[in-house]
Amino acid sequence: MQLFKITKQGSLHFKLTDGRIGVCYESGMVRVSVKNSTKRFYQINKQLKVITKSSYFYKRELISNCSNRVQHLMNFDNSNCQLKPSEYNTRYGR
Repeated sequence: MQLFKITKQGSLHFKLTDGRIGVCYESGMVRVSVKNSTKRFYQINKQLKVITKSSYFYKRELISNCSNRVQHLMNFDNSNCQLKPSEYNTRYGR
C-alpha cells in the first residue's frame, strides 16, 4: 500500500496491493475502488443498525482519527488485496 496523492481537502489516496485505490476522507469515511475501475468506490466503514419505532436503517460508523482511518485501510489491504500465487510476476513460472 503506497500513498500517492493528498488533496487540498486533506483526503489521502493510496494504491493498494492489488492495484485498487483506497481513499481516507477527513469526514471519517474510508472507500475502496471497484476492481478494474478507478471511478467507482464503495465504503468499507462498519455499518450500525439503527432501530426506530416502526422500522430500521443502517448508518455508517465514521472514523474521526486520521491514523485510525489509515489503519482500517491497511487492515482491509492485508485481508482482501493480497495477490494470488498465480498473479505473481515470477521469472521461473510455467
